[in-house]
Amino acid sequence: MAKQTVFLFIITVLMIMPGTGFSATMIQTTQRIIVIDPGHGGNSSGLAASGGIKEKNIVLKLAQRTAQKLENHYNVILTRTEDISISQRERMFIANKNSADFFLSIHLNNSRDASSFLYYFDPPEPEKSKVHAAENTWKSQPLLQQAETKKAVNSFLNVFSAVKKINNYFSNGAPAIILEGATMPAILIEPISISILPPDTEETNAILDEYAVLIAKSIHLYFKKK
Repeated sequence: MAKQTVFLFIITVLMIMPGTGFSATMIQTTQRIIVIDPGHGGNSSGLAASGGIKEKNIVLKLAQRTAQKLENHYNVILTRTEDISISQRERMFIANKNSADFFLSIHLNNSRDASSFLYYFDPPEPEKSKVHAAENTWKSQPLLQQAETKKAVNSFLNVFSAVKKINNYFSNGAPAIILEGATMPAILIEPISISILPPDTEETNAILDEYAVLIAKSIHLYFKKK
């Protein structure tokens, strides 16, 4: 992939332990920074389907293809480029640490048809918030970019709604931990149902390329409207 695409591995414990030989450097660039998060990884396989299809592998491929289509216009950071475990806290830390302009976490859904789902952060009920805050103060940080996030969601809906092969497309707020504490517009997307993916790798890759184009177009549209 081009040099403009930045693959960044950040493990929080390494950030707070000098002498480990690792460092996380802030990216300095005049281009907008986009963090793409392939969901799951490592011990977390996510959804699974016949033929050995695992969500963690599919979303990694989709994230990499999306990055390729964005790299000429943005600096793109992937939270992982291989099958490793990363906590939800670390994924958002990567985005905040690098002052990202946009964060997108990619997952799959399990609908019976070609449906796409978009989620933006919606705080949990008050009593749940108290529990979250007690567990981890990171989770209690407010989302500062709610208005921009909803603009981004609308851009995705505009693009996906124009595709005839996508039967349904939805957006909804959810208390998704992965989106909590974001200092930039942040969305979780489930663009594809794992149930419609064929076991044939070549055919699956063609489908992923199509959706990578849609995601890239959605991001372009959002920034064009800013």
